[in-house]
Amino acid sequence: MEKLIQKYKEYLVSQNYSNHTLRAYLGDVEQFFEFIKKFFPDEIIIVEEINKSMFRDFLQHLSEQKDGNRTLARKVISVKAFFSYLIQNDLTTHNPLIEIKIPKFEKHAATFLTENDMRFVLQIPDKEDALGIRNIAILELLYSTGIRIGELAGLKIKDVDFRQDQIKVLGKRSKTRIIPMGSYAIAALQKYLKIRGSFIKAIDVPQIFVSKNGNPLSADELRYIVNKYLKVIEKSKNYSPHTLRHTFATHLLNHGADLRSVQELLGHSSLTSTEIYTHTSMQKLKEVYKTAHPHGDRK
Repeated sequence: MEKLIQKYKEYLVSQNYSNHTLRAYLGDVEQFFEFIKKFFPDEIIIVEEINKSMFRDFLQHLSEQKDGNRTLARKVISVKAFFSYLIQNDLTTHNPLIEIKIPKFEKHAATFLTENDMRFVLQIPDKEDALGIRNIAILELLYSTGIRIGELAGLKIKDVDFRQDQIKVLGKRSKTRIIPMGSYAIAALQKYLKIRGSFIKAIDVPQIFVSKNGNPLSADELRYIVNKYLKVIEKSKNYSPHTLRHTFATHLLNHGADLRSVQELLGHSSLTSTEIYTHTSMQKLKEVYKTAHPHGDRK
Protein backbone atom coordinates (compact mmCIF):
# COMPACT_ATOMS: atom_id res chain seq x y z
CA MET A 1 0.00 0.00 0.00
CA GLU A 2 2.89 2.34 0.72
CA LYS A 3 4.03 2.05 -2.91
CA LEU A 4 0.53 2.82 -4.22
CA ILE A 5 0.19 5.83 -1.93
CA GLN A 6 3.58 7.07 -3.13
CA LYS A 7 2.44 6.73 -6.75
CA TYR A 8 -0.70 8.67 -5.88
CA LYS A 9 1.37 11.39 -4.24
CA GLU A 10 3.50 11.72 -7.39
CA TYR A 11 0.32 11.99 -9.46
CA LEU A 12 -1.14 14.74 -7.25
CA VAL A 13 2.13 16.67 -7.41
CA SER A 14 2.07 16.43 -11.22
CA GLN A 15 -1.43 17.96 -11.19
CA ASN A 16 -0.09 21.11 -9.47
CA TYR A 17 -2.25 20.80 -6.38
CA SER A 18 -1.39 23.19 -3.57
CA ASN A 19 0.58 21.92 -0.59
CA HIS A 20 -2.54 22.34 1.54
CA THR A 21 -4.58 20.14 -0.81
CA LEU A 22 -1.79 17.57 -1.03
CA ARG A 23 -1.61 17.33 2.76
CA ALA A 24 -5.38 17.00 3.06
CA TYR A 25 -5.85 14.36 0.33
CA LEU A 26 -2.82 12.27 1.26
CA GLY A 27 -3.42 12.68 4.97
CA ASP A 28 -6.95 11.30 4.65
CA VAL A 29 -5.77 8.29 2.64
CA GLU A 30 -2.89 7.57 5.01
CA GLN A 31 -5.19 7.95 8.03
CA PHE A 32 -7.55 5.34 6.60
CA PHE A 33 -4.77 2.81 6.09
CA GLU A 34 -3.33 3.52 9.52
CA PHE A 35 -6.80 2.76 10.90
CA ILE A 36 -6.83 -0.58 9.06
CA LYS A 37 -3.39 -1.52 10.38
CA LYS A 38 -4.47 -0.68 13.93
CA PHE A 39 -7.95 -2.21 14.03
CA PHE A 40 -7.52 -5.05 11.53
CA PRO A 41 -4.03 -6.28 12.46
CA ASP A 42 -4.65 -9.80 11.16
CA GLU A 43 -5.67 -8.61 7.69
CA ILE A 44 -3.26 -8.52 4.76
CA ILE A 45 -3.20 -4.89 3.76
CA ILE A 46 -3.55 -5.06 0.01
CA VAL A 47 -6.12 -3.21 -2.08
CA GLU A 48 -8.16 -6.30 -2.89
CA GLU A 49 -8.62 -7.12 0.82
CA ILE A 50 -10.14 -3.75 1.71
CA ASN A 51 -13.95 -3.72 1.92
CA LYS A 52 -16.70 -1.19 2.51
CA SER A 53 -17.25 -2.41 6.08
CA MET A 54 -13.72 -1.34 6.96
CA PHE A 55 -14.36 2.13 5.62
CA ARG A 56 -17.70 2.40 7.41
CA ASP A 57 -15.95 1.42 10.64
CA PHE A 58 -13.40 4.14 9.88
CA LEU A 59 -16.15 6.76 9.52
CA GLN A 60 -17.84 5.54 12.69
CA HIS A 61 -14.54 5.83 14.54
CA LEU A 62 -14.12 9.41 13.30
CA SER A 63 -17.69 10.26 14.36
CA GLU A 64 -16.91 9.03 17.86
CA GLN A 65 -13.91 11.37 17.84
CA LYS A 66 -16.41 14.23 17.26
CA ASP A 67 -15.40 14.87 13.64
CA GLY A 68 -18.19 16.80 11.90
CA ASN A 69 -19.90 15.94 8.64
CA ARG A 70 -17.76 18.41 6.72
CA THR A 71 -14.62 16.53 7.78
CA LEU A 72 -16.22 13.13 7.15
CA ALA A 73 -17.27 14.21 3.66
CA ARG A 74 -13.71 15.23 2.86
CA LYS A 75 -12.44 11.83 4.05
CA VAL A 76 -14.89 10.04 1.76
CA ILE A 77 -14.00 12.24 -1.21
CA SER A 78 -10.26 11.83 -0.62
CA VAL A 79 -10.32 8.04 -0.37
CA LYS A 80 -12.76 7.74 -3.28
CA ALA A 81 -10.37 9.83 -5.38
CA PHE A 82 -7.51 7.50 -4.42
CA PHE A 83 -9.36 4.40 -5.58
CA SER A 84 -10.48 6.16 -8.76
CA TYR A 85 -6.82 6.91 -9.48
CA LEU A 86 -5.87 3.25 -8.94
CA ILE A 87 -8.61 2.03 -11.28
CA GLN A 88 -7.89 4.60 -13.99
CA ASN A 89 -4.22 3.61 -13.96
CA ASP A 90 -4.89 -0.15 -14.01
CA LEU A 91 -3.42 -0.62 -10.55
CA THR A 92 -6.57 -2.40 -9.36
CA THR A 93 -10.10 -3.25 -10.49
CA HIS A 94 -11.40 -3.22 -6.92
CA ASN A 95 -13.37 -0.25 -5.57
CA PRO A 96 -14.72 -0.88 -2.03
CA LEU A 97 -16.16 2.64 -1.75
CA ILE A 98 -18.47 2.47 -4.74
CA GLU A 99 -21.57 2.22 -2.50
CA ILE A 100 -20.36 4.67 0.15
CA LYS A 101 -22.40 7.88 0.23
CA ILE A 102 -20.82 11.25 0.92
CA PRO A 103 -22.17 12.69 4.21
CA LYS A 104 -23.96 15.99 3.93
CA PHE A 105 -22.16 18.94 5.45
CA GLU A 106 -23.60 20.93 8.27
CA LYS A 107 -25.31 24.17 7.26
CA HIS A 108 -23.05 26.78 5.67
CA ALA A 109 -24.34 30.33 6.01
CA ALA A 110 -22.41 31.89 3.14
CA THR A 111 -23.96 32.57 -0.25
CA PHE A 112 -20.79 31.62 -2.08
CA LEU A 113 -18.47 28.64 -1.89
CA THR A 114 -15.01 28.91 -0.43
CA GLU A 115 -12.20 27.68 -2.63
CA ASN A 116 -11.96 24.50 -0.55
CA ASP A 117 -15.70 23.87 -0.80
CA MET A 118 -15.54 24.41 -4.56
CA ARG A 119 -12.81 21.80 -4.81
CA PHE A 120 -14.97 19.39 -2.80
CA VAL A 121 -17.96 19.91 -5.09
CA LEU A 122 -15.85 19.25 -8.19
CA GLN A 123 -14.65 15.95 -6.67
CA ILE A 124 -18.16 14.58 -6.07
CA PRO A 125 -19.21 13.42 -9.60
CA ASP A 126 -18.07 9.94 -10.61
CA LYS A 127 -15.15 10.42 -13.01
CA GLU A 128 -15.57 6.88 -14.36
CA ASP A 129 -19.22 7.34 -15.36
CA ALA A 130 -20.40 9.06 -18.55
CA LEU A 131 -22.95 11.20 -16.72
CA GLY A 132 -20.34 12.04 -14.10
CA ILE A 133 -17.96 13.21 -16.82
CA ARG A 134 -20.75 15.38 -18.25
CA ASN A 135 -21.62 16.81 -14.85
CA ILE A 136 -18.00 17.67 -14.06
CA ALA A 137 -17.91 19.64 -17.31
CA ILE A 138 -21.12 21.45 -16.28
CA LEU A 139 -19.72 22.40 -12.87
CA GLU A 140 -16.29 23.37 -14.18
CA LEU A 141 -17.76 25.56 -16.93
CA LEU A 142 -20.11 27.36 -14.53
CA TYR A 143 -17.30 28.01 -12.06
CA SER A 144 -14.71 28.91 -14.71
CA THR A 145 -16.88 31.37 -16.63
CA GLY A 146 -19.57 32.59 -14.22
CA ILE A 147 -22.29 32.20 -16.84
CA ARG A 148 -25.94 31.91 -15.88
CA ILE A 149 -27.66 28.53 -15.91
CA GLY A 150 -29.87 29.69 -18.79
CA GLU A 151 -26.81 30.74 -20.77
CA LEU A 152 -25.29 27.33 -20.19
CA ALA A 153 -28.47 25.65 -21.45
CA GLY A 154 -28.25 27.65 -24.66
CA LEU A 155 -24.55 27.10 -25.23
CA LYS A 156 -23.87 25.36 -28.55
CA ILE A 157 -20.85 23.47 -29.81
CA LYS A 158 -20.16 26.21 -32.34
CA ASP A 159 -19.92 28.72 -29.48
CA VAL A 160 -16.77 27.06 -28.10
CA ASP A 161 -13.39 28.14 -29.46
CA PHE A 162 -10.69 25.83 -28.15
CA ARG A 163 -8.01 27.60 -30.15
CA GLN A 164 -8.67 30.83 -28.26
CA ASP A 165 -9.81 29.05 -25.07
CA GLN A 166 -13.05 31.00 -24.93
CA ILE A 167 -16.81 30.73 -25.36
CA LYS A 168 -19.40 33.02 -26.91
CA VAL A 169 -22.47 33.43 -24.71
CA LEU A 170 -25.89 34.82 -25.55
CA GLY A 171 -26.93 36.70 -22.42
CA LYS A 172 -29.84 38.81 -21.27
CA ARG A 173 -31.40 41.11 -23.81
CA SER A 174 -29.77 39.00 -26.53
CA LYS A 175 -26.38 40.51 -25.81
CA THR A 176 -23.41 38.35 -26.68
CA ARG A 177 -20.12 38.35 -24.83
CA ILE A 178 -16.85 36.47 -25.09
CA ILE A 179 -15.59 34.76 -21.92
CA PRO A 180 -12.23 33.02 -21.44
CA MET A 181 -12.19 29.45 -20.13
CA GLY A 182 -9.69 28.16 -17.61
CA SER A 183 -7.58 25.05 -18.17
CA TYR A 184 -9.69 22.89 -15.84
CA ALA A 185 -12.91 23.76 -17.68
CA ILE A 186 -11.24 23.17 -21.05
CA ALA A 187 -9.98 19.74 -20.01
CA ALA A 188 -13.36 18.75 -18.51
CA LEU A 189 -15.27 19.96 -21.57
CA GLN A 190 -12.95 18.20 -24.02
CA LYS A 191 -13.27 14.96 -22.07
CA TYR A 192 -17.07 15.25 -22.12
CA LEU A 193 -17.23 16.02 -25.84
CA LYS A 194 -15.33 12.81 -26.56
CA ILE A 195 -18.14 10.73 -25.05
CA ARG A 196 -21.05 13.06 -25.86
CA GLY A 197 -21.91 11.03 -28.96
CA SER A 198 -22.85 8.06 -26.79
CA PHE A 199 -25.84 10.06 -25.53
CA ILE A 200 -27.16 11.03 -28.98
CA LYS A 201 -29.81 8.65 -30.30
CA ALA A 202 -31.66 9.70 -33.46
CA ILE A 203 -30.44 13.10 -34.58
CA ASP A 204 -27.68 15.40 -33.42
CA VAL A 205 -28.45 18.52 -31.44
CA PRO A 206 -26.47 21.79 -31.44
CA GLN A 207 -26.56 22.30 -27.67
CA ILE A 208 -23.46 21.10 -25.85
CA PHE A 209 -25.11 19.52 -22.84
CA VAL A 210 -27.60 16.74 -23.44
CA SER A 211 -29.47 14.21 -21.33
CA LYS A 212 -28.74 10.48 -21.33
CA ASN A 213 -31.43 10.22 -24.03
CA GLY A 214 -29.67 12.75 -26.23
CA ASN A 215 -32.07 15.65 -25.70
CA PRO A 216 -30.82 19.17 -24.89
CA LEU A 217 -30.77 19.79 -21.16
CA SER A 218 -33.12 22.59 -20.17
CA ALA A 219 -32.20 25.22 -17.61
CA ASP A 220 -34.41 23.45 -15.05
CA GLU A 221 -32.69 20.13 -15.72
CA LEU A 222 -29.27 21.73 -15.40
CA ARG A 223 -30.40 23.43 -12.20
CA TYR A 224 -31.45 20.06 -10.78
CA ILE A 225 -28.06 18.52 -11.63
CA VAL A 226 -26.13 21.36 -10.00
CA ASN A 227 -28.37 21.46 -6.92
CA LYS A 228 -27.78 17.73 -6.42
CA TYR A 229 -24.11 18.40 -5.79
CA LEU A 230 -24.55 21.61 -3.84
CA LYS A 231 -26.90 19.85 -1.40
CA VAL A 232 -24.00 17.67 -0.30
CA ILE A 233 -22.48 20.69 1.43
CA GLU A 234 -25.67 22.57 2.27
CA LYS A 235 -28.68 21.09 4.07
CA SER A 236 -30.77 24.21 3.58
CA LYS A 237 -31.73 25.58 0.18
CA ASN A 238 -29.61 28.73 0.31
CA TYR A 239 -27.32 27.46 -2.43
CA SER A 240 -28.37 27.38 -6.06
CA PRO A 241 -26.66 27.35 -9.46
CA HIS A 242 -26.42 31.13 -9.11
CA THR A 243 -24.12 30.46 -6.14
CA LEU A 244 -21.47 29.31 -8.61
CA ARG A 245 -21.79 32.62 -10.47
CA HIS A 246 -21.42 34.43 -7.16
CA THR A 247 -18.45 32.20 -6.32
CA PHE A 248 -16.81 32.97 -9.67
CA ALA A 249 -17.05 36.71 -9.07
CA THR A 250 -16.00 36.53 -5.42
CA HIS A 251 -12.90 34.45 -6.13
CA LEU A 252 -11.87 36.81 -8.93
CA LEU A 253 -12.18 39.80 -6.62
CA ASN A 254 -10.37 38.00 -3.82
CA HIS A 255 -7.44 37.40 -6.13
CA GLY A 256 -7.15 41.00 -7.28
CA ALA A 257 -9.45 41.35 -10.30
CA ASP A 258 -10.85 44.84 -10.81
CA LEU A 259 -14.58 45.41 -10.58
CA ARG A 260 -15.05 46.55 -14.18
CA SER A 261 -13.39 43.41 -15.56
CA VAL A 262 -15.69 41.27 -13.44
CA GLN A 263 -18.64 43.35 -14.65
CA GLU A 264 -17.74 42.61 -18.27
CA LEU A 265 -17.27 38.90 -17.61
CA LEU A 266 -20.63 38.65 -15.86
CA GLY A 267 -22.41 40.63 -18.57
CA HIS A 268 -23.81 43.27 -16.22
CA SER A 269 -25.01 46.41 -17.96
CA SER A 270 -24.45 48.43 -14.79
CA LEU A 271 -21.53 48.43 -12.39
CA THR A 272 -24.08 48.68 -9.59
CA SER A 273 -25.18 45.11 -10.32
CA THR A 274 -21.60 43.89 -9.95
CA GLU A 275 -21.04 45.73 -6.68
CA ILE A 276 -23.30 43.30 -4.82
CA TYR A 277 -20.44 40.80 -5.00
CA THR A 278 -17.91 43.03 -3.29
CA HIS A 279 -19.25 42.63 0.26
CA THR A 280 -18.16 38.99 0.34
CA SER A 281 -14.58 39.95 -0.47
CA MET A 282 -14.43 42.96 1.86
CA GLN A 283 -12.26 41.13 4.40
CA LYS A 284 -9.76 40.40 1.65
CA LEU A 285 -9.87 44.02 0.51
CA LYS A 286 -9.22 45.15 4.08
CA GLU A 287 -6.15 42.94 4.23
CA VAL A 288 -4.88 44.37 0.94
CA TYR A 289 -5.53 47.90 2.22
CA LYS A 290 -3.64 47.33 5.45
CA THR A 291 -0.59 46.01 3.65
CA ALA A 292 -0.65 48.36 0.64
CA HIS A 293 -1.55 51.77 2.08
CA PRO A 294 1.19 53.68 3.96
CA HIS A 295 -1.21 54.57 6.78
CA GLY A 296 -3.36 51.47 6.45
CA ASP A 297 -1.99 49.28 9.22
CA ARG A 298 -2.77 50.51 12.74
CA LYS A 299 0.11 50.15 15.16
